[in-house]
This record gives sequence, structure tokens and C-alpha cells, in this order.
Amino acid sequence: MVRLSHVRDPAPLIQQVADVYRSAFSIFPDGPTDEEVQTFADHTLSLHARREAFRFIAAHDGDALVGFIYGYHGRDGEWWEDWLRARVPRAVYDEWFTDQFDLTEFCVRAELHGRGIGSMLYGELRSELLQSLPYRRAVLTTRRRANPARDFYLKRGWEVVWDALDDRFSLLGLRL
Repeated sequence: MVRLSHVRDPAPLIQQVADVYRSAFSIFPDGPTDEEVQTFADHTLSLHARREAFRFIAAHDGDALVGFIYGYHGRDGEWWEDWLRARVPRAVYDEWFTDQFDLTEFCVRAELHGRGIGSMLYGELRSELLQSLPYRRAVLTTRRRANPARDFYLKRGWEVVWDALDDRFSLLGLRL
């Protein structure tokens, strides 16, 4: 039975987080290399965990981490916000990046896709966004071509905000 928990500090779970991250993105031919997974585990997640309004929700089956979702309130001067600002029209950026929660990572082990774990994780984060966080919008990037993640978001009310960030990614937004 899968159970969810809110995790204040994901550092003790870092190896399991890296394994889930690797597995979740293995469905894409251009998924992360071992070096990219290690960078995520050794640097990126700990950096994100220090950001304003950081929320990390873990899905466990017994002792095994099987999925997670996390995000935070992004700010100008952070890599992702600056990367996006350089790629979207100013009016789009100003509308979506003044009062937003950045849904940063959402991963479920590839072999467990389709079992409702992602829906559980997303539902828990969405509930928290609506009940206890003050943001009016949520944003994320996902791959431009049709895939299960993109379909998941679009079925839940996310809209394509800008579809040409680069040759792989689109910006999606959700009005809260």
C-alpha cells in the first residue's frame, strides 16, 4: 500500500530520490545521463530545498520510495527563472512569474506508471497549494511532444503558456 508523507529535508532520502528520478525519466530517449542524475542528487535538490515555500511529498511502498513531487516559489536570479525569462515574451513572463509556485520535479518509478501514484502525489500537492500556500499560479516545464506527463497535466487544467522554450520543452501554467 502506497503512503504519502511530507518531507521537510529530503537529504536522508537522496539515493532513493536519485533512483526514482533516473527511473522516471528513463522513458525518454534523451533522459538524464548518470552524471546528470548525480548532479541532481548531489547539488540541485539541496539547493531547491532551501528555497521559499519548498514542499516535497514522498510516496512510499513499504520502505521503498516509489515517487515524489516537489516545488517552491521561484525568484528572479535563480537559474530556471532566468532561463525562462530569456525565452518567453515579457508579457507572458510578467503574467505568470509574479506570484507563482514552481512545480519543479514530479517523478514516479517508470515500472509503476499508471497505478495512481502520480495522481495521489499531485492531489496532495494541489490540495496544499489551494489550502495553505498564497500563490495565484503554478508553472512547470514539460516536454513538447505528446507524452504521459504532458497529457497528465493538460487533463488537470494546466494550459500551454509558451510552447517554444527550446526544441524540447514547453511552459505550462495553472491558475490557482
